[in-house]
Amino acid sequence: MTAELPAGFRSGFVPITGLPNAGKSTLMNSLCGTRLSIISDKPQTTRNNILGILNTPDFQAVFVDTPGFLRGRNMFERSMVNAIKRAAAEEGDLCILIAEPGLPPDDKIALFEPLKQVRCPLYLAINKLDKEKTDVRVKAAEEFYGKLLPIKQVFHISALTGGGLKELRAAIKAALPEHPPYYPQDQLTDRWEKFYAAEIIREQIFKIYSQEIPYASAVEIEVFRETPGENDEILAKIHIARESQKSIIIGKGGNMIKILREASAKALAAFLRRPVELHLTVKVSPGWQDNPAFLKEIGFYEKK
Repeated sequence: MTAELPAGFRSGFVPITGLPNAGKSTLMNSLCGTRLSIISDKPQTTRNNILGILNTPDFQAVFVDTPGFLRGRNMFERSMVNAIKRAAAEEGDLCILIAEPGLPPDDKIALFEPLKQVRCPLYLAINKLDKEKTDVRVKAAEEFYGKLLPIKQVFHISALTGGGLKELRAAIKAALPEHPPYYPQDQLTDRWEKFYAAEIIREQIFKIYSQEIPYASAVEIEVFRETPGENDEILAKIHIARESQKSIIIGKGGNMIKILREASAKALAAFLRRPVELHLTVKVSPGWQDNPAFLKEIGFYEKK
């Protein structure tokens, strides 16, 4: 494969980081041209460092969609904080900080501290310009982050509509080192379909339920069975933290979990491009956010 690459082929890792709900997942999905990470108007939807791979004839960019900046209150959230720091400090050839126009809340400024030590170039992408009528808040953000962090370049974008992404994509290519591709050039992600099945169900939980339910739940895929000529069979268990949340997930007469199952099955079939038979169960798992064995089982906990 390497012999067929054009001269000067570039490849590298590009973490995308920022505050919750700044548009990290939307940006990665738009750059890669496919939906790989959960998108929601609720913050903290991304829990894992998800790899999305942009392949072109002359470069490969491996994007890492990190969880939004947060202060870890439990073992689960602390593992997310460590994932952010590791992606920004150790795994990047280029780091993109995505931010909304205007200034961040005062109590969030300290969360940017790890980016002061970033060892690769740091680009600032000011997002959501499709919603801005003037450039006052855009200029304020550019000045603020420019003084706070070692920003190398600034881009004005709309991850949702694609505005400014052509220029950002070209700058990403120019910043990557000459290197053969890290992944096969027809590969879009490093995750298995089982992982995305859990993410798609969790995305529907964010869409259907409100308040604490999405944040108190985790999805475990117990069975993912592919049989030629038959529908895929998926058995998923939804873990929640308290007994009172179980009745909310299920709903009166099972009406809410039926809505969740139907919406998730439809989304899974669209993603997998084949019919799906989905079964959901709900289990109360008290304190799952601080249970290392459980977190390791569902892929979140990493020992230091």
